Amino acid sequence: MLEKVGIPSAANRFYQYPHEISGGMRQRAVIAMAMVCRPQLLIADEPTTALDVTIQAQIIGLINKLQKENNTSCLLITHDIGVVAQSAHSVAVMYCGRIVEAAEVRELIYNPLHPYTKALLRSLPVLCGKNERLKCIEGNVPSPLHRPCGCPFHPRCEFAQPGRCDTEKVPDAEEIKPRHTVACFRAAQINQ
Repeated sequence: MLEKVGIPSAANRFYQYPHEISGGMRQRAVIAMAMVCRPQLLIADEPTTALDVTIQAQIIGLINKLQKENNTSCLLITHDIGVVAQSAHSVAVMYCGRIVEAAEVRELIYNPLHPYTKALLRSLPVLCGKNERLKCIEGNVPSPLHRPCGCPFHPRCEFAQPGRCDTEKVPDAEEIKPRHTVACFRAAQINQ
């Protein structure tokens, strides 16, 4: 399996400690350990964190290749929208431990409906166009121990409706478009 994930001199590497190999090789070794049991579902939590972009692309390519070869589904957990765009079919955006929006990747990136997703995508750097300052999402993520009443994003949301978003129970996800769900009281109004 180490050979299959592209680790050179796999027989010798098998006996090395993690500190003796690179970050990319450590990531490949973890993927090999996960795939050796031929799982139906591979859960990859931040598989490209702390890797340079070349190695990131190799790791995502490797996961995609193994997924196809072994007919394995993959749940990719990441903060990297580029990785999502490159490798996922559908995406769920989470805020404070809850899914706030879910859709096919292309639909979500080009037509975000939840205020958090919109703000998240606006905060990404743009390679072409004017050199503008990055837009940040004002405020802080609330503590899991002291979540606000209502929608957890309302203290940071530019569309929050006082008396509703801050007092009613957490909004349920509803399908606004086919295969595109959003958990926001005001999604239909702010996206007209």
